[in-house]
Formats: sequence, structure tokens, C-alpha cells
Amino acid sequence: MNRLLNRNKSSRDSQRDYKFLREAVITVSKTKGLYAALLILAVILGAVVNIWPSLMLRRIVDGSLVSGSESLWKLAFLYLGAVLLGGVVDFIREISTTVYGQHVLLNIRKQMLDRLQNLPMKYYLGVPAGETISRFTSDLDAVNTLFSAGLVSALADLLKIISLLGALFILSKPLGLIAIGSLPVIFILSNFFRKRIYSRQKEVRKRVSDINTGIQEIYSGMKLIKIFGKENFFAERFEPSLEKHRLAMNANSIYDAWFPCIMQMVRASVIALALIVGAKNNLTSFALGLSLGTLAAATDLFIRLFDPIEAVASEIQTIQQAVAGLDRIKQFFHEPLELRTQSNDANNSFDVVVTSATDSSIVVKDVHFSYPNGKEVICDANMFVSAGSKVAIAGRTGSGKTTLMTLIAGLHPTKKGTITIGGHDPFQMPAHVRRRFIGIVPQTVQLFNGTIYHNITLRDDSITREQVIRAIETVGLGSTIEKLPEGLETLIGEGASQLSFGQTQLLSLARAIVTDPPLLLLDELTSGLDAITERQVLDAIRNVSGKRTIITISHRLSGIIDAEVVHIMESGSIMESGTPEELTSQEGWYSIYKRLEERGWRVS
Repeated sequence: MNRLLNRNKSSRDSQRDYKFLREAVITVSKTKGLYAALLILAVILGAVVNIWPSLMLRRIVDGSLVSGSESLWKLAFLYLGAVLLGGVVDFIREISTTVYGQHVLLNIRKQMLDRLQNLPMKYYLGVPAGETISRFTSDLDAVNTLFSAGLVSALADLLKIISLLGALFILSKPLGLIAIGSLPVIFILSNFFRKRIYSRQKEVRKRVSDINTGIQEIYSGMKLIKIFGKENFFAERFEPSLEKHRLAMNANSIYDAWFPCIMQMVRASVIALALIVGAKNNLTSFALGLSLGTLAAATDLFIRLFDPIEAVASEIQTIQQAVAGLDRIKQFFHEPLELRTQSNDANNSFDVVVTSATDSSIVVKDVHFSYPNGKEVICDANMFVSAGSKVAIAGRTGSGKTTLMTLIAGLHPTKKGTITIGGHDPFQMPAHVRRRFIGIVPQTVQLFNGTIYHNITLRDDSITREQVIRAIETVGLGSTIEKLPEGLETLIGEGASQLSFGQTQLLSLARAIVTDPPLLLLDELTSGLDAITERQVLDAIRNVSGKRTIITISHRLSGIIDAEVVHIMESGSIMESGTPEELTSQEGWYSIYKRLEERGWRVS
């Protein structure tokens, strides 16, 4: 009984596992029903039409060439028509499969993108970017292969095999038995060679990857290589990769060369056996004495039979590989989504317009937090920030400053304790409210491919052009952008070659204040800037301050911007709090950091 229950549970789990695929297939079948119908029709017709040329060949030989009772021209045109019809059916099948498969792929990709956008921040911190990209590229390609070169092709080839065997049995039962007897031999040999060819091809791809890695290393480090005169050393170090690639290619070519030879020998042997058995002769007592047309048709059917048999062996392997990719996509869909309660408080209490005058007082109470599979980063942190105040959080690198900022920004839920802004949990704020309530300038500026305008608005249609112009003027970028060829419509990207590092910082600041948020979070904004650019950025921050609550994060006390209150963090806890004057007189962490910086030490 338990086994039965477990089996039923496993079946239900399996159905849920591939729910994304089932939904994609059902959706596409409803919206692209014509292609689905054409695909089914083409697969069935392909199996039937595939035997017509062979049967027509029998009629041509026996009815025209031997007896002369039928017109050769008429039969020739019928034969040509059967071949052309088979080509048209195959064409329709290929087109329908491609279109249908691409729409299924698009549907799954949209499901994945929707899920990706709703995954919690801990996913992005714990899963390498390359792994996620592989889910969207190579693994999805495997799903496409599952449709185009896997399931559909395998079904079409299996139907062709059945129809060809049926035609052979119609012509002659003994020839049909010979065909059935040859199936396992051809399938086993084909499977044997294809498995070994695939393993050799994997080795070749691995060696190509090694070569690409080596070339990339040499190319990116060429300046340093030339400076130290190490060209010969790197060339010699690169040679083993080339040699391994050569050996892998040789091993692969051996199987590539043997496979068609062996299969041709098997084909010839089977056809020869069929001719010996079927022909009128005195060599064998079991000769069937079939007509010349029947032998010609049987020979053509045997030739047509071998290709789908070999293809099925390849398609089974393709399906197995595609299922592996499908399983990895399934794992992606099993990633837990971000759990936000979406309570009435979160949805309804923010119906008012958020402005810079909205209450932005912050209370951090007994907060604990740790990243996935990591030690506790924030430990019993407590802090109060009154609305409209200018606060700094300082401490060494790794003390938890940036993590605390992301918690205040609502990017992570706390493990323990509470954080509120104006009495509300920032993690439970709707995204559109957070965008207007909290402005963030992260330590690493992220620019997206697009115009300067879209990099500031992030394609939020509710932000007007006047707001964008006001933001860039406030941060002091107005004259710089006016000098660009297209102004706000100038295309920039991740590299942002048109903008200096300091200008990208100012652009990030403009992005943060464009919605006029009451709370501004600045993470190491002046880190890495020269003195002149740092002064420009500091002036911009003073321009945007107004009545906003501003929290500045810095591991240098010199990076603290007009702070009324300073909080010193160490090992995830806030060790000291007070005005700069109070902390200086206390002879604690703040005064130690200050004396070290005055002596030229860098607190990091």
C-alpha cells in the first residue's frame, strides 16, 4: 500500500515538475493551433507518402519496362509527383516543428524571466551568473532540440519505419522478416558508434574550451607579457592544449570514418540477402521468384528503411541530452520565490502620494541577518534615524555597512528583529512605492544599454521629462549632457565611454533622486574619485539634501558627508553612535579611526 502511495506521489510530483513545459505546450497549441494541426498531419502523411515512390517504381518496372502495358511517361510523372509530394510534406513538417517549437521556447523563456524577476536577492547572491545564463541559453536550446530534432523527428521516423515495414510485408512476407531481423543489428551498431562519437565530440569541445581560455588569457595579458618578455613561456605553456586538441580530433575522426563504412557494409549485406532470397535463380531452393519490379521496389524500400533506423538511435540520444537540460530548467522553477506578505498595510497604506516630506524616520531594532549558507553578518543591530537627518554609517570593510543598507532598502527580509521606515516594513512595500520612497546610490554604478534618459527613469513611464531634467540639473550634469551629440537621448551602456567615472556616479545620483524620495541611501559614493571629482559629487549631494533623510555609508571618515550623527559598525553590530564631536571626545572606535586616517592609514 505504501509503495502504491509513494508511486502515486512520485507521479504527481513528476507532473508538477514539468508544469512549465505542459503549460507552454497547451498555451501554444491554443494560440498556434494551425501549426500544431499541420505538424500532426505532416508527421502522419510523411509516413504514408514515404512508401509511394517505391510502390510506383514497382509499377514502372513491371507495367512499362517489362510488359509495356502502361505509358512510361505517365508513370514517370506519377513517380516524380510522389517524390515531390514527400518533399513538400517534409518541408511542412520542418516549418511547423520550428515555428511550434520556437513558440514553446518563447513561452518557457517568458515564464523563466517572470520567475527570475520574482526570485529573492539571496538567489542572486548564491547562484553564479553563468549558471543562470546557461539556463536561459544552452538548456533552453536543449528544449528546442527536444522538439525539433528529438520527439517530433523520432515519432516521424518511427512511423516511417512502420510504414516501410508494412510495405515490405505487402510485397513479400519473407522480405519483411529480413527487414525486421536487420533492425536490431542496424540499431545496435548505430547506437554503439554514436555514443562513442558523442563522447569524443565532448572531449573535442572541452579541448576547444581550454584553447579559448588560453587565448583569452594571453590576449588580455599581452601588455604584461610583453613588458616582462614572457612570450616564449606562454607559447610553450599553450602547446599542450593544442596537442590535446589534436589527439582528441584524431580519436573522433577514427569513429567518424569507420561509422559510414560499417553501415554501408551492413546495408549492402541486407540488400544482397534480400535479392538472393527474392530473385528467380537456381542457386537457392528457397528463392521466391519475385518479379523484377517487386525486387526494385523492395530494394528501394530497404534503402529508405536504413536512414530512419539510424536516425532514431541518434534521436534517442538527443532526447536524453535534452531531458538533462530540461531537468536543469525544472530545478530553476523549483527555486523558492520571494515571499512578501502583500498585507493590507503594504498595499493600502501607501495610496497617498510619496514626496520628500513623507515621514522617513528609520528604526532598526534587534536586527539579525545572514546570507544563505553563511555566518551571521548583522548581529543585534539597533539604530534610530529621525526624519530629515543626515546620518553616516562608518566602519571597516566587511563590518556589515552595505548589508545593513540593503536591509533598510527592503532588498532582504531580516532574519530576526524589525526595520521600519515611517512605521512600515520596507521589505513589504510594493516595488513602485519603494522606488518613490527610497533613493539608492550603490557602491558599484550599474548602467544599462540604452539612452541617458532611460538610464535615469529605468523606463518608468510615470516619470516625466521635466523630472529628469530637474534631477540632472540638481546633480550638476546639465551642461555635460547638453554637450553630448544627442543630449538625453545619447546611447550609453555598461562601459559608458561617453561619461567619466565621476559623471556615472552623478548619473546614478540623478537616478536616485528623480522621483524626489524622502530617503536617500549613499554607499561609498566618493570611493575611487579624485579630489576635484569628489568635490563635485559632494556639492551635488548637498544640492539634493533638502529635507531628505540621508544615510551615507563609508569606510573612511573623510567620506562622511555633513553627518549630524555617526554610527560606527564592527562585526555586524553598531558599536558607537553620536555626533562627530561626541564620538571624538569618547576615545572610542571613531577617535581611533580618525587618528589613524590623520596619520595616513586607510581603514579597510
